[in-house]
Amino acid sequence: MNYGKFVHEYTDRNGKTLFAVAEWVESAGQYQCPLSKRTAKLTGCHIEFSRTLSGLGSFPTRRQALRNARYLFGEEKKR
Repeated sequence: MNYGKFVHEYTDRNGKTLFAVAEWVESAGQYQCPLSKRTAKLTGCHIEFSRTLSGLGSFPTRRQALRNARYLFGEEKKR
């Protein structure tokens, strides 16, 4: 699977380049990302969503975001 499709680069309001992990869902008009098993268990929620990338958690490097995408979207397939 190409997990790079879940990694999105954007620039924050301070001009810093960041990388968010999510999938754009056209029908909902928003980015969605599954939460980790631990977070889902603690919160009772399973998906994080936002209309903008800045509304999601982010990573300073693409490599870190890609690692997280493999974990999150790989775990989603196991559920």
